[in-house]
Parts: sequence; C-alpha cells; structure tokens
Amino acid sequence: MNSILNFRDFSPLKTRENAAIRANKLFRSAAPEYGTKDDFSRLHALNLDTIIDFREEDEKRPELTQTFNAQFPRQAAAINVANLFDHNTFDLNHLTEENIDFYYQCIYEKLPTHFHHQYRTLIDCANRGETMLFHCSAGKDRTGFGAYLLLSALDVHIDDIMEDYLRSNDSAIALYEARKHEHEKMAGTQIPKATIERLFGVKAAYLDTALHTIQATHKTSDRYLTEALSADIDAIRAHYLL
Repeated sequence: MNSILNFRDFSPLKTRENAAIRANKLFRSAAPEYGTKDDFSRLHALNLDTIIDFREEDEKRPELTQTFNAQFPRQAAAINVANLFDHNTFDLNHLTEENIDFYYQCIYEKLPTHFHHQYRTLIDCANRGETMLFHCSAGKDRTGFGAYLLLSALDVHIDDIMEDYLRSNDSAIALYEARKHEHEKMAGTQIPKATIERLFGVKAAYLDTALHTIQATHKTSDRYLTEALSADIDAIRAHYLL
C-alpha cells in the first residue's frame, strides 16, 4: 500500500504445528482513509467483508472518513485510551523514556479488561470466518493487541506473534511525518528522532504487560478468548488455517 501505513496480512506466519494462515483473509493497518486511489482499488480487490475501526470519533478526519466509509463496509469498535492514565505525567514538551513507557503500560494493562465489547466485535467476525481489515490510528497498540488475540487463537507461537507486533516499528517515522501536521502541539515541537520512534513505535514490554493481565485474570490466552470474548477457537482455525 502506498499511503496506508503499517499495513500487512498474516499469511507469512505459521502455527506451532507449522500450518499456514490463509492469504488475503486477515489484515491490519493504521488508519486506511489516508490511502491513495490506487490503495483503495487494492482494498476493493481484497473483497473485504468488514473493516473494524478501533478509533474514537475525535481521532478521525471527517472529510476523509466519510468518503472512505461510503466505499467500504465498516464497523465501529471505539477504544478510548485517553482516560487510562494521568495526563499530568504525559507532556509533549517534557517527554522522557519513563513517561512514554508509563503511558503505554497503562494502556496495555487495561486493554484486556476494559474493552471486551470492542474486541468481541473482532472475534465475532473471526468466528464467522470473515475477510477483514482492523485498524486504529497508528495500527500498533489497539490493533497490535487485536492481532495478538487472533494469532493466539490460531495457535501461532508467541515469539512469532511478538516478531510481527514489533514490525510496527518500521512505520514509526513515516507515521509521525504523515500525522504531525494534524496535532498543533506536535507540529510546533522539536521532537528528537529517538523520541518519535518511542512514541510511534512499540516495545515487547508493552505487549507483555497485556499478557500479564490476561494471565492474572484468566490464566491462559485460550481461556481469555473463550470466556471473555466468546471465541470459537476451533471455528477460527477452520476458517483461517490451511
């Protein structure tokens, strides 16, 4: 994709038993409405059953979203992460490694417990075997946890899930450059490259935080998927594995 950043499907991944994931069935990305006409033509060619959007309304640009929504099947599953941390600890003018980590760890600690309804939307589509794209703004945190859920249901090894999760770092600088003009405070702030990579990237420790929450509440990811999200793991594997 030319302008749909952080876009990928899961077909390069294999399960623990070396089964392949069907190509052109499961996709993740950053906000897709920033795409070019060529990108949209490629999306149409995927014959998507649905596109799941984890963003809040105030994260969207209406002039782009309305045009995009008129062309594609959409489901809203808004995850509001803004209220999960103390805003006094997160100031773009005084960013540190510690407060960036604190910000993301607060988010990942709560993703498994506060947003069952939203992630159940994703899992319901997987239970039916739908061809889908799911995304948030950057396609790395809310989307990254969603990807973990699907890949875990498909029995992909955690090391391979983590490797795919960390691929979002490849898009960090491009995401910043593409979005900085939309945020007045960010546009007027000189942010070091290393800080940009931290803000717009991911760390293994963040996803690990979510996994620790799952272990504390449900012991295993399979139990979390079935008990909290009503996943039909056998059906999901039948739909998406070769």
